[in-house]
Amino acid sequence: MLKIPVNGAEIQEVDGVEYLVARLDKTLVCSDYVDELRKGRPVVVPSSKRGHLTTQLKAGNISTRQKSMVAGQWIAFIPCEAREFKS
Repeated sequence: MLKIPVNGAEIQEVDGVEYLVARLDKTLVCSDYVDELRKGRPVVVPSSKRGHLTTQLKAGNISTRQKSMVAGQWIAFIPCEAREFKS
């Protein structure tokens, strides 16, 4: 059974399947998400914050993978190995 994390997001495994489980908090600002990603934790953000967060990540040279969780509503940013940003 999946459990809602106290803060942020975490990967939980149930029956051999990994799930990204997040506490969705619309009051957080992009710098809060950047701090979580710097710590190596995945985050899920409203799609309206995607562009601004991507800009901050590029400025901070923080590499992530993005995945749409709910099309047009929530985007997952998952820390990854360093890579080149597209121009």
